[in-house]
Amino acid sequence: MAVNEELVAFVRDALERGASRGEIEGVLTGAGWAAPYVREALGAFDDVDFPVPVPRPRPSLTARNSFLYLILFTTLYISAYNLGNLPFQLINTVFPDPAATAS
Repeated sequence: MAVNEELVAFVRDALERGASRGEIEGVLTGAGWAAPYVREALGAFDDVDFPVPVPRPRPSLTARNSFLYLILFTTLYISAYNLGNLPFQLINTVFPDPAATAS
């Protein structure tokens, strides 16, 4: 679910002013915000003893990462196929099939 930026800004301001997480959650749920939205907005900030709220890193997937993963998985597939094919080709080279010779 997407986090409402206005809600995150409110939580940031409240944490900067020294309000506890329980107080913030109570005020927001009392104002009509759904509990999952409130928990997600509170979860955007780490619970550390620091004067300024510390944001948690958000996972993100960019087009560059998607392209890189596509290239890596394609390379992995080609490498695995050729590594599996290598012993069979070596066996065919060392022990050729007499029925496969040209007449």
